[in-house]
Amino acid sequence: MKLRYKLVALSLLGVAIVACDPLEDIYQEIDSEGVTVVNEKEEYVLTSADYETISKAALKDAKTKADTALANKVKSELALNSFASGDKYIPAVLTSLYPSWGNGSTIGVTYQFQGDASELETKYANLDWTSLSDEDYIKIWGADAPVRFLSPSHGVNEIPALLKNKFPNAVEGAYVSVDYKYASEEPSWTGSVNPVFSENFESQTKDEDINLKGWVQQCTVGKRTWQAKLNSGNLYAQFSANGYSDGEVVSWLVTPAIAVSSADLNLTFDLKYGYYNADCLDVLISTDFDGNDVAAATWTEVTDQFADFDKIDKPSSGYGDALVNVGSMSLASYNGQSVYVAFRYTGNGPKAATTTVQIDNVTVSNLKWTNRPETEDRIALFAFNGSSWKASSDDDVVLLTNEDYDAMGAPGTNNNFSSSIDPDNYVPQFLSAYLPYAQNGDEMAVLYKFYNSSEKVTTLESRVYTFNGSWAPITNIVTKEKETYIISGGKWMFSPIINVTPTKEQLQKLVDWVAENHPGYVDAKYKDSEYWFGASANYMNFNITMYKRLQNDPDGILNAMKDDDAKAKAYLQEMLAEGARQFMELNYPNAETQMNGADLYYALTLTVYDDGAYYLYTYRFKSLGKGQFEQDGDPTVTNK
Repeated sequence: MKLRYKLVALSLLGVAIVACDPLEDIYQEIDSEGVTVVNEKEEYVLTSADYETISKAALKDAKTKADTALANKVKSELALNSFASGDKYIPAVLTSLYPSWGNGSTIGVTYQFQGDASELETKYANLDWTSLSDEDYIKIWGADAPVRFLSPSHGVNEIPALLKNKFPNAVEGAYVSVDYKYASEEPSWTGSVNPVFSENFESQTKDEDINLKGWVQQCTVGKRTWQAKLNSGNLYAQFSANGYSDGEVVSWLVTPAIAVSSADLNLTFDLKYGYYNADCLDVLISTDFDGNDVAAATWTEVTDQFADFDKIDKPSSGYGDALVNVGSMSLASYNGQSVYVAFRYTGNGPKAATTTVQIDNVTVSNLKWTNRPETEDRIALFAFNGSSWKASSDDDVVLLTNEDYDAMGAPGTNNNFSSSIDPDNYVPQFLSAYLPYAQNGDEMAVLYKFYNSSEKVTTLESRVYTFNGSWAPITNIVTKEKETYIISGGKWMFSPIINVTPTKEQLQKLVDWVAENHPGYVDAKYKDSEYWFGASANYMNFNITMYKRLQNDPDGILNAMKDDDAKAKAYLQEMLAEGARQFMELNYPNAETQMNGADLYYALTLTVYDDGAYYLYTYRFKSLGKGQFEQDGDPTVTNK
């Protein structure tokens, strides 16, 4: 690291250089004096925290779904890209890291960069996903039907019409994944669909306490409460003693008063278990609850009156496939009264009574199912052709289903991947089973849900995998080494430097220029070498050895200096520099003056032979446009 101080000498700063790191003391002293530090640092490597910072900044700037996808990839791939580029976002990182550095300071930044997407990656760049809601099923079945799933008579062919309204601004080539429920049997029912009471928890906020008008939450033992949770676009109420370390917990969730106005009214709700290890849920009814103290009321347990309650799947690991209706309980015995329905959870964390309970669609109505078939969660992919949505039949893509996530293990917990559940740890094995006869070079796009923990959102992502003995993701990631950033006008900016190492063809252009302008200095035998600048296309170097150049000096310019060794060597250095500049003008006649708003520089590295040894000379040139270049400082010289 090299430091330069403008206007003030170190002796004037009164710095006692006695610390373990004297430079740190110098920095502090300079900061206290308000002196600008012009600093040069060879390399800074972006960290995972830097990529996360840039990802967040890029998300704020994103205007399209494609932008958002690229912004998210910065964090997931630990690589910048065409949207979240270095010139746009690295300056802010450097400003935070080096707040006291002044104009003229430079640093070389090394980072990972993900190149442009392949044709297959681009095809599936515009992705979204949705779940059919209760309102969607009502549109399909009609307002008089209680059905909240698809069936053989109302299948996936009904979905495109819904998507037209859900995505009115869709563009050609867009894809949408749709989660829905499906029953292989047709449903049937009697009674009205208009309920006396209904709650689907859709007004609640994910991961926050249930807070509904008229509802009561009360913990009679412990302190944990019922919360709203979200899965596949559906909100529901959940309770679990998992992770509860204070022993027993008893928590109540009680409905408002429900007027039972006829003998044919029934109570029903949907239920799902997760990580079942004990019976933790009871359903109770009271007619004398005062809306405040559950302990002061008389409660009747009615759990066993729901015919399908004990039929709910009880997985010891993971969750049931779906929220399932528990059947109907007749409220005939309560006709003419008002009732309160309580869902009581009794658990004990240390004793492993920790079953996760999810409830939804609490309803009181005269509706009675004559056939309420079991449903399963399904997923389908639809493509927009510019005018309408169609079910996708593309064979270059696979959309992961809930069953696929479940088979993988950990991803099945929430049916998605995340920062802690890397898709690359699971998808290759999945593809090996899915495509057992894959051939080298085969590619497959995989669409999956990804939960961004920092943004707390789930998105549909795509990644292309290729087969070469085994499946692996295509990343298109390269390392950008020591790209130069400079402070100009008080701001960090990218200072593009293009590194150039001459080829034979490029050096021959310089030799040909000499043949036209100084023909006597071209090697008489070999037309690929000249002694005006000292370039050789054959050897791909420059020769500044004194005796060799004195032997090839038809104009006697160098021989006139031979008695002054220092002057002669200085002349050869000047001609080498001039040859480097002429090389740039001949080979880069259309060079731009700027790149991404910053002045464009070229770093030209020449191999130079001098008196039996080889050296590397690196010249820095500023592009002036129209094939003109200006040397910027002296060259750096190192042994080859």
